Amino acid sequence: MNLYDIFTGLLKAFPLPEEKQDTVHFSFEFNHPKYELLKNKYPILDIAGSGNDFSKVANLMHWISGNIYHKGDYSGSIAANAIDYLDHAFGKDASHGINCVALSTILSDCLLSIGIKARKVFIMPCSPYDGDNHVVAQAYIKEMDKWVMFDPTLNAYLHNEKGEYLSLLELRSHLADQSPVFFNKQAKYNDDAWTEESAKSNIEYLAKNLFYFQMSEINTFNEEDDSTGTVKNRFITLCPKGFNPKQTRINNVEYRRRQYGEQPWMIQVLEYEKSAKYYFCASTDFE
Repeated sequence: MNLYDIFTGLLKAFPLPEEKQDTVHFSFEFNHPKYELLKNKYPILDIAGSGNDFSKVANLMHWISGNIYHKGDYSGSIAANAIDYLDHAFGKDASHGINCVALSTILSDCLLSIGIKARKVFIMPCSPYDGDNHVVAQAYIKEMDKWVMFDPTLNAYLHNEKGEYLSLLELRSHLADQSPVFFNKQAKYNDDAWTEESAKSNIEYLAKNLFYFQMSEINTFNEEDDSTGTVKNRFITLCPKGFNPKQTRINNVEYRRRQYGEQPWMIQVLEYEKSAKYYFCASTDFE
């Protein structure tokens, strides 16, 4: 059995719940004062263009991916925002690259600043012995009346055999059924040439990381903190019934300690996870 079969098999065996979990109210702020600063510093409106919502999102994603390198070991603050990340990385070499969290934050902030519902979503693997996950953006496309996933790390969105662009839930469902999915022709990773093998390995990578999702309840500029520095936002989890994401995260940190040795950040994350309260949504809340 190959890894694709294992990862897609887990998605098939453990569907996401549709029935109500905790009371969750996702919200999207379009009028944060820092959005005006973002649009004044960078040509967000010009890049987005005057087309429909899908073209605006795609244009901004291509602009971000074409001018910023992905660097998986980027160690900047997870609580930063689009302005911080753009100032650090835009138009610079690979040494100034940023990770998938930062790239998806930029895209989400840019979209919110022009009135398009968007959020970054942490897509997570099942295994506590997996040291890697991924982060993508999801945008609501009015003319399609649906959410669509955009991955600025790969300059990518995906579609099915009918040419229909896929949301995260649709992508998870397609992969669970091992139905074919296809990348847009502009997909790429940094300066690497995109090949059939690239597409195959990245579909496998997405299948690995689509076991459960985590995202902020309030989607706004610098969403982790308010102006006083007090955390007020809730982190919401969408996961299969019976799966314990909190214990999985604790086991994952302990696994990393065994594999890589003790690091100060590991102790901080472990303490946070042990005290963290988890909130859960249904797939019907998520989209």
